[in-house]
Parts: sequence; structure tokens; C-alpha cells
Amino acid sequence: MSFRLSAGTLDSMAGIFAPAKKYRLGSGGGTAKPAPAGGVILGIAAASLLRPSPTGGAYRAPWQTKQAFGGSSQSAVSRRAIAAFDRTARRAPEVVVRITGRQHGGGHVLANFAYISRLGHGSEKELALYTSDGDVLRDGRDMQVLAQDWHEWEMGDDARRKGATSISMILSMPTGTDPERLKEAALDFARTEFANRSWVASLHVDRDHPHVHLTVARRDLDGRRFHPDRDDLFRYRQRFAEKLRDRGIEANATPAKARGLDPKHEPIAAKKVREKGQTPRLDRSRSARAARYRDAGLPDPVDAVLAGQQAGARAAYERSIAELSSSPSIVDKTVAKSLERFVNSMSAPEPNSIRKIVPGRARAEIDRPPTATQDVPTRPVDGDPLAAALARSQAMRDRLEASRDTPARSDLPPSEVARSRALPGATDRLRALLEQADQQSKDTQPTKADDTLRQTQERNRHRDRPPDKGGPRR
Repeated sequence: MSFRLSAGTLDSMAGIFAPAKKYRLGSGGGTAKPAPAGGVILGIAAASLLRPSPTGGAYRAPWQTKQAFGGSSQSAVSRRAIAAFDRTARRAPEVVVRITGRQHGGGHVLANFAYISRLGHGSEKELALYTSDGDVLRDGRDMQVLAQDWHEWEMGDDARRKGATSISMILSMPTGTDPERLKEAALDFARTEFANRSWVASLHVDRDHPHVHLTVARRDLDGRRFHPDRDDLFRYRQRFAEKLRDRGIEANATPAKARGLDPKHEPIAAKKVREKGQTPRLDRSRSARAARYRDAGLPDPVDAVLAGQQAGARAAYERSIAELSSSPSIVDKTVAKSLERFVNSMSAPEPNSIRKIVPGRARAEIDRPPTATQDVPTRPVDGDPLAAALARSQAMRDRLEASRDTPARSDLPPSEVARSRALPGATDRLRALLEQADQQSKDTQPTKADDTLRQTQERNRHRDRPPDKGGPRR
């Protein structure tokens, strides 16, 4: 008989391995409507008929446990839960399944097809577009026909619909993953999860991590439309991770809170801005918020929330470690030791507002504002966009102050004075642009003689015009 975790342990671990419910009954601000009395009586009667006998001891997993570890018997649920604990303790790579956009109309869908297939970038860069029908598209006209079919099917008989025609997603894994096996897993996932829908997919290896772009028609073959929510995305991650593991790629799909991280979602737009070496507006607002709490001498309430979440996760892990350590199986005891090392290596809870801005730095170092005597580096720090932005701002401020303190020479014209107060170390290209701007301003500045000549030409033009021009003959 295989080892079984207790029902309480499974339920407590499911609380951290399943995503939090975003929408709850009566959470919209009003009062939830009570169920009809007849429905309640019918439900009680059905439950009494389906309730197992007291001697049967049948295990019924709650919805949250089923969502995290699946259903079936207590032994099967325990086996899958222990496997999830083991992958999490070994820090297996986490899969990423994210919705990247929605397309409205056939033209927008065709533009998405062209983007994910790199259509028009040359034969060397163009990529294959795999469809749900098993075809491989490479011609733009075939893509146009497919996009028009999706649009007509989405519109149906309603010519005024404004809903999305398709939904685009991305499925990715960290650097070092085999791209071909990743593509096979993604196609298998699409065939299984979207068996009743039309979809296209394309593999991209242009970045440091391989990923697959998947675009799905919003209306299925039966005419039903879908709106993926948080639970759907979590299920997509689990299915995709299973397909990867079936092909020998170690993959895991757990919420951030199960790894001791801030579960708050990080916008993809902010990540792309950071990849370009810039500071997104989100990071600036987060820094301003932290500064307000610091100036007021108040603790950040986010820290207390994250500390409570991590404390609950540690308690659930410790309960699992105690039960796995008492198992007669050596494998279970090994998982318990690995899980204990994972819990002990959990760092202090840190919000995304700090971890995403400056990775790998202590929060005290970030919260400490730069003083007047503190040297600000003039070179951008690798992987530190906030420090780089502060350095650029401080360097520009020093240059402006230096140029402002430079005395103006009275024997120079205003344009030369402006050039003499240009930033120190300006390049020849910058000086040439300044001279060109001065010359254009001189050429475009009207003089008194030019105004007089223009007025004279305007009067002569009106005087020479025939009296019937622009109107009917008298």
C-alpha cells in the first residue's frame, strides 16, 4: 500500500499550490442572492444519496486540492502532490503561459499571423506556421484566407460585433531548453486543450529562451466563445508542464507563493522596458510610493502581507515534512530532506516592487536615498536599471550646473554664447547640429525689408487679378 498524506496536509498544501480565487460569491459589493429553497432541498437529497457510507472511508478531494494535484483516490492525489513537492524543492524550471493580446477583425488576425511567422523578413528568417488542421503555412495568401475565415466565423450573422476574433498566447521555458521538444510539447498541448478550436502556432528561437506563439480562434466549432481567466491559465501551465515532462524536459507549474515569492503579477510591458535598459513608469511610481512611507516613518503594509503569506507556506511545508519523514519509503524521506532544505533556503519576503527594479540587492540599500556626499556611478550598472537612471540624471544635473556657472562673454553673439554654454564634452556631431539650428533660425527669421516686399507683392497680385475671376460673369 502506497504512502498517503493526510487529508489536512493535502488541503493545506493545496492552499499554496493552487491559485487564489479572484472572484468570489458576493464580492462585488452587494449581497449574494440566496439559492431557491427548492434547489437547496434537492441538493441535500442528492448529497444524501451520493454520500459514502461511514465505513467506506472514501476520500473526496475539495475543489482546491483537485485544482492543485488532481482528483481520484487519496493515494493518487498524494503521489502527485509528493512529485510536485520534489520538483519545487529541486527548483525545477517553471513554465510560462501568458496571454499577450487579442485581435479584432481579419486584418488584425492576419497581422498577427505575419508577425509570429516573420512573413516578409526574407526566406532565411521566415518561420513555419502550424495549424490545427495539421497544415504548415508559409504563403501570405494562405494566411489571409485563414484569417478571413476566422473573422467570418466570429462575426456570424451579426455585422456589428465588436468582440475579439482571436486570442494570442505565449508558451516559453528558460534558456537551455531543447527548442524542438518544446515545439512538440506546445503543439501536443494545443491539440489537447483546444481540440474544438482553430489555432496556429510558431516556434521562435530569436531570444535567449525558446518560446512558441499560439493564436487561438475565440469561437469554437460549436459557436461558443471563451474568456480565459486565472484558473484557465493555471490549468494551461499544468498541462504544458506535463507535455514537457513526457518528452524528458523537467518542468514545473507552481504559483509564486509556493516558492516564497510575491504572487502579484508583473506586467509584461514593464519587463520589455527593462530589457531595453530603461526604467518603466511602474518602477518610478513604486519608488515614489516607498519614499512616501519612508519619509512618514511608516512600515510598508505590503511587507506584512507577504510575511503572513510566507509564514503560512512554511507551516504547510513543515507539516508535509513531518509526515514524509515518518514514511517507510526512502524516497519519501529523501523528498522530506530536500523540502526541508528548500524551506530553510527561503529568503525574506520581498515585494516585486523591489525585486524587479534591482535584482540581487538588499532592500535596505535600495531604500537608502543617495546623499549629497555619496558618489553616484557615472556608468550604468549591469542589471541595475534604477541605478543607471539615477547615475544619468545626476551626471546631467552636474553638467547643467557647470554650464550654468560658466560666465558669458560679452564680445560674443547670443548664438555663440549658447554654444559656449553647451554641455562639456559635447561631440562634433552635437556642435554641428547646434550650428545648423542657429543657421535655420537666422534664415527663417523675417526682417523688415522682407515684410515690406511681401506686402507689396500681395497688393500687386490682387490688383492684376481680373474682376470676374473666381465668380460668375456679369
